[in-house]
Amino acid sequence: MTQASGRDRRKDPRFDVKVKVDYSTREMFVSNYVTNLSKGGVFIQTDDPLPLQSRINLTFFLPDLDIKIEAKGKVVWTYDIKKGTGNIVPGMGIKFTDLSAQHKTLIEDYIQKLSNPSRTSH
Repeated sequence: MTQASGRDRRKDPRFDVKVKVDYSTREMFVSNYVTNLSKGGVFIQTDDPLPLQSRINLTFFLPDLDIKIEAKGKVVWTYDIKKGTGNIVPGMGIKFTDLSAQHKTLIEDYIQKLSNPSRTSH
């Protein structure tokens, strides 16, 4: 899959964030940062993205919430182009494949706040 085809199929808007994430496969455990978030998944910035279709377990906290989000996902694309530039950002796009209803709602509520900044407490 090319990056453009993955981008063209994206149905949910992405929002820039910087959230620490722990992710693991059967073989490894890594800490890094989610740099953008959507209802359907996350982008993890890393110099060592996993191969396409890799299955991973994710754990992260949304800013302002003291609730651990746990999800399963798979790598659906690697590398990104920084918005408004031609700069390539190394990393991997993760599509959520298993997310509890409660955690899905928390993510959706958080994204709603990001899309309406005047409604946030900041």
